[in-house]
Amino acid sequence: MTAKPLFNINEPIFALHQGKTYKAKILDSKLDEDTNEWQYYIHYDGWNKKWDTWAQADVLQKRTDKTEELFNKMNATIKKSDSRKSSSNKTPNKRSTISQNDTSLQIQMHAADDSHDSSSTTATSKENNKRTRKRQRTDSVEKLKTFENKVVIEIKLPDEIKMCLSRDWHLINNEHKLLIIPCQPTVEEITNLYRQSKSNKQKPIEAEHTNHFAESIVTYFDTALSTMLLYAVERAQYKEIQQSHGLGDKIQPSNVYGIVHLLRLMSQLGSILAYSPLEQTEVDFLLVHIDDFNRFLEKNIKTWVNDDHYQNAAGGINSIIQ
Repeated sequence: MTAKPLFNINEPIFALHQGKTYKAKILDSKLDEDTNEWQYYIHYDGWNKKWDTWAQADVLQKRTDKTEELFNKMNATIKKSDSRKSSSNKTPNKRSTISQNDTSLQIQMHAADDSHDSSSTTATSKENNKRTRKRQRTDSVEKLKTFENKVVIEIKLPDEIKMCLSRDWHLINNEHKLLIIPCQPTVEEITNLYRQSKSNKQKPIEAEHTNHFAESIVTYFDTALSTMLLYAVERAQYKEIQQSHGLGDKIQPSNVYGIVHLLRLMSQLGSILAYSPLEQTEVDFLLVHIDDFNRFLEKNIKTWVNDDHYQNAAGGINSIIQ
């Protein structure tokens, strides 16, 4: 028997969109026959209806007094941060800036609501849930302490990259398509092309720095792909690729995946760097090259990204693994 949807039609909610939380409302719901999970059609409060979209439960949150309070705190924090930015004359890099992280509030919002429990829960399971929630709250407090003093490194993405990522999200989540794998060019090939584009213009020491940066990007990509750069619907494909291409053995993700997944990495690189054990000098080194690399990717997007590189997932995973 299929579980009932977690959210009701016209129910006010919070929705996570591109790392920020917004007020929204449930317009419709449907059960995805492929995943056996509920999908929800949502409208963002005050937004044009063209932004109405289908979303999974894991990016939605019930509105409660607690989540409302945290939402207001988060907005206040963001406004203060924006105010500090506008009043500050210290802008060492217009395209890459560092600001206070509001991740702790985002995490608190998701930790605050455990209201997905069924009303028919027995007294025993309710007591167990209370103990579980108490442990979760304790765990959350401990985890939050590790976030409170961190900073997010904000990397400004060119508009072409943002548009490409938005189109990618739509094709995969709304049109149920997947990228054809392996991609051409691959991430490793892209970084090699970047190195070649700089080689004739650089002194030996500069070329060495470029090579080090390119190798770092490949390393980050290979490490982050399976945990940070895949949508849920891509995981079955990833497992197939592991088996068919020996992924993780002699072949790395950077030898198979291409620019779209690389752009996903670039969009999250600020968060990755913020929580890496790198020294500030190493972070500064990477930031110097990231903007230039993003501009290189931007110039080549129209050549390397095309809707024809996606195929309908309904035909089976094997049909989109070559």
